[in-house]
Amino acid sequence: MRILFTCVPHPGHLLPVLPLARAFRGRGDDVAVLVPASFAPVLSDEDLEVLVAGVDMGMVVAELARRGGTDPVGAAPQADEMEAFARAVTLDIEVEVFAGARVDLSIEDSVLASREWQPDLVVHDSYDYVGPLVAAALDVPSALVTLGPEMSPAFTQAASAKVAARYEARGLAWRPAAWVLDICPTALQRDEWQAPGGWLPLRPEAYRAPDGASRREAQPLTGQPRILVTFGTTFTSPQVVGPVLGDLSAKGAGLRMTLGLTGSAEDYEVEHGSVMFEGFLPLRQLLADIDLVVTNAGAGTVLGALAEGIPIVALPQGADQFLHADRAVAAGAAIQVLPPAFTPDAVTAAVSTALGQPSFRENALRVAKEIAAMPAPGEVAATLASTLNSP
Repeated sequence: MRILFTCVPHPGHLLPVLPLARAFRGRGDDVAVLVPASFAPVLSDEDLEVLVAGVDMGMVVAELARRGGTDPVGAAPQADEMEAFARAVTLDIEVEVFAGARVDLSIEDSVLASREWQPDLVVHDSYDYVGPLVAAALDVPSALVTLGPEMSPAFTQAASAKVAARYEARGLAWRPAAWVLDICPTALQRDEWQAPGGWLPLRPEAYRAPDGASRREAQPLTGQPRILVTFGTTFTSPQVVGPVLGDLSAKGAGLRMTLGLTGSAEDYEVEHGSVMFEGFLPLRQLLADIDLVVTNAGAGTVLGALAEGIPIVALPQGADQFLHADRAVAAGAAIQVLPPAFTPDAVTAAVSTALGQPSFRENALRVAKEIAAMPAPGEVAATLASTLNSP
């Protein structure tokens, strides 16, 4: 079979779908990933074909500004600007980014490249509206991989309405994904959630290095407790995170801080001997010896930590982080600190509570047990292949 993966060109959208892409490739299927040229190097170590088409998010942002919108990413916020920053991305902007501007700039060459490759199935992430349109243009089924709890109905409805005109302009009819491959355990779903048609659970996996790739281990931690501080690849800000690191290190904690894609240890005014700064490393390696994760609550980090039974202190700042943090709190596996209460003292108090009350670890382990029971990517790949190959 020939399986084409598409996604919003951002690590937070690519990494959750990679385990399934690897599983199909491990079965001997032909697997390609459709990404813009600037994103192709991220896949250089993968045993996957890369189709180059579409635009990166920087170009989408520029187009949004040209159309009279605002920058949905913006500069890294100062601590006292966090609340305003977190609320800066309105529903209209979010919908235009994913279902409007990105589709308009990417769809023509994406369809062309995909038609030449001739997939039997298109697999896309839940924020990717290019992949489903490609599948419709090629008249092949699609499968949607979620990025966590069910998306806001307001976003889904508005985005569907926005992209409908793009289907109509090409004489195509919108159709739902044949399968919804859900990486969210039921413990983290919205209270009113109901399984959609074509629902298949898919075990989430903390990102690991591809087989055969050179591997660098995370630096060992000596202090106690051992805490991973990670704000993903977009929201890391020394002005926001630095004071938190200083306060925690002063209390003797062993700290591992991720630097995102472009950060440097010199950006942080802390005693560097007390904090182990790490460039990009697979999350699975970063979590290996950790007692607690302090994070802005990106989907990959929340699911990766809970899959290992590690409790969380969540400091959401924007995008869908508030949803992920809220659901981890509802499961009893996390504490969240919301702006404007985000201060080093508040974070340190939350860390003490999360580590001092056994219920947080117990609930994190409960979620981990549920995740472990979900079908592995290889099982889901086999199920999809069997269905596609049946008469």
